[in-house]
Amino acid sequence: MADRDLLKFKISTGLKNLIGKELITDELIAIFELVKNSYDAHATHVKLYFKNNKSSNAQIIIVDNGKGMDIEDIQEKWLFVAYSAKKDGSEDEQEKEDYRSKLKSLRGFAGAKGVGRFSCDRLGNKLNLITIKDKNNALIENINVKWEEFEKNNKAEFAEIGVKHKVLEKIEYDIPHGTILEITGLRDKWERDKLIKLKNSLEKLINPNQQTDSFSIELIADDEINDDKKAPEYSKINGFIKNSIFEVLKIKTTKINVLVENKTITTTLEDRGKIIYKTIEINPYVIEDISFELFYLNHAAKTNFTKLMGIRPKSYGSIFMYKNGFRIYPFGEEGEDPLKLDMRKNQGHNRFLGTRELIGRIEITDFRDNFIETTSRDGGFIKNNFYEDLTKCFYDKGLKRLEKYVVSIIRWGEPYKINSEDSNERNRALDPEDVKSEIIETIKKISLSKDIISVEYDPDFIEIIEERQQNSASRVISNLTVRALESTNDPELHKDLNRIGKKFNELLIERNEFEKESELSKEQLQQMSEDLNKTESQNLFLKSVASTNVKEIVSLQHHIDHGTVKIGNSLNGLKDAIKNDASKLTLMKFVEKISIENEKISTIARFVTKANFNTTSKTITRDIVQFINEYIENVYLHYEDLNINNTLLGIEIDNSKNIVFSYKFKPLEVIIIVDNLLSNSYKAGAKNVQIVWEKDTLDTLKMIYRDDGKGIESKLVDKIFHFGFTTTDGSGLGLFHVRQLLENMNGRISVNTNKAHGAEFILEVHNGTGI
Repeated sequence: MADRDLLKFKISTGLKNLIGKELITDELIAIFELVKNSYDAHATHVKLYFKNNKSSNAQIIIVDNGKGMDIEDIQEKWLFVAYSAKKDGSEDEQEKEDYRSKLKSLRGFAGAKGVGRFSCDRLGNKLNLITIKDKNNALIENINVKWEEFEKNNKAEFAEIGVKHKVLEKIEYDIPHGTILEITGLRDKWERDKLIKLKNSLEKLINPNQQTDSFSIELIADDEINDDKKAPEYSKINGFIKNSIFEVLKIKTTKINVLVENKTITTTLEDRGKIIYKTIEINPYVIEDISFELFYLNHAAKTNFTKLMGIRPKSYGSIFMYKNGFRIYPFGEEGEDPLKLDMRKNQGHNRFLGTRELIGRIEITDFRDNFIETTSRDGGFIKNNFYEDLTKCFYDKGLKRLEKYVVSIIRWGEPYKINSEDSNERNRALDPEDVKSEIIETIKKISLSKDIISVEYDPDFIEIIEERQQNSASRVISNLTVRALESTNDPELHKDLNRIGKKFNELLIERNEFEKESELSKEQLQQMSEDLNKTESQNLFLKSVASTNVKEIVSLQHHIDHGTVKIGNSLNGLKDAIKNDASKLTLMKFVEKISIENEKISTIARFVTKANFNTTSKTITRDIVQFINEYIENVYLHYEDLNINNTLLGIEIDNSKNIVFSYKFKPLEVIIIVDNLLSNSYKAGAKNVQIVWEKDTLDTLKMIYRDDGKGIESKLVDKIFHFGFTTTDGSGLGLFHVRQLLENMNGRISVNTNKAHGAEFILEVHNGTGI
């Protein structure tokens, strides 16, 4: 084909909107993009001025002392749409002359898409750019852009719209080199609340580990100085931006650090300032130069956080992601969960940590662009194999190990009940010193991994080791010691081992022998008893169907057949009643009987293979709180038909008071109550449900059930429990059955009519027999 047959694209001026104000829809993100450009230009200081922000002629001025531009840079880079010198490696060509110097000072680029400059369009309709190149005898270059010129005619070509340029004699800004962006015709109002939000967001933008003199951000808003004088420190606007939250948390909480290097992964677990253990293991992933820092927030830590920061942890954010020093959105944003922490927690509320209990950061140093941001600036990373390994490492080396310690060893770091019969008597929260034996067991298990290179631990544990060796020659610690000695040349670790003395030397020689002796203290026996009771309660519902034997299946089949016969009889009765023109009330009674039996059969079919109790019995006496919690976690959340149809609700269970309520009930009827409530919420458009347990007296248990659906109109409250009444596409039988079954259980259900959004039901049962 001849050259004359080649066609070329024409670029409309409409492109400006696509990569400007329509791509960057959030004004805070627009500010971040421009700050990142300053960082990439090697600025050490950025000033953000908000002038006259309470008037119609408000201005945003961004001043940095970076390397600046000359006219060639402006023409070949700044005006070259979607071109990124950072991405093709030519941004700092001159630095290649001194490679060692470059390695020493390189801090990576925060952005590399070539469209960040169009954030100016998102903020205002006019831009006055002034820039001075970091070189001898540099000129003061000035260009003026009126963004509306690109909007007058979409048929005009982008390159046809001129941008005014001139050279200035002097400027009012005191910088030897750098860039000034003067933005006017602002598209948003920047009132005090928004400036506070900007400051808080900028604090999270900067990786706190890289807060040094090499880069700082200063916020200046003269119109807010007087209000700043009256404001608490955390809501002042003027001043330098500093991310101090992780410093605030360090001593008060449990945390885990994971450092991923080229060949090794180093994990350090600390609890309230005390190192629990430190491991070094082989890196099996494709990722490197990454670190995680995760903090667990118990009730005391959350209270301390709110006091110091002026904001609840839930509203601050959870796990933040930083690449080359700057934040990646939406990680850490309130209401966002790209790591799927809460989805996982819903599958085991009492076993896993979610965004409400976690705060932390993931830091990535990536000069090769292995981690690629999506085109939308708030879309996170493209899900490639590097991102998949990142999430796997985050879970396996960080989160799960933190969970193991928090949940299984220190019992969530909260005060816990001493006597289950007295809910008011509680022991203090466990400290690391209280659980040394459990910690040693955990260290032992970790050390058995084939990938472990070395294990270090608190020197205080040596005393425990010596005591156990003298008393019982337990293999628990000797196994750990042998593995540590064989796996590392760490002189400090060897020094610690030498302190154990002759007993360990003898055991090392005889390490292939097996000793069966063990010694259990009174405290350990008591702990085992508690664990056994807990296991018995939690095993009401198993996650395996293997225990369902033939006898049980035959018995269940009998119950299903029995229900089917009842339905058949009721259908015949209904047919005769219709033929004899019976009253509506008579007809409804037959329908009611059919509906109840149908629900029982459906419930048996859905949950029975996961039940670890006699499902054919009419009643059982159990802790009904634990029964319902375990049913939701281990059965409801695993219904295949709900997963397939995407109708699962997010369920939060709050039993923070550790309520136990032994009660005599029929399992199938309790399941029908729970299922009907959840089904009703889904039909009302709910996405999330919260269940809160309360105990008014020793004989009265309350379950407060809330959802975020469309709610209940006050005029309908008296009707919703009537047979056949519905405001959705349901049958109108669900809430009717709930009330009927609760009344049979010596209980009742009511509606909170004062709830502004969603629905709230209060379910009560009374233990009149005193069981």
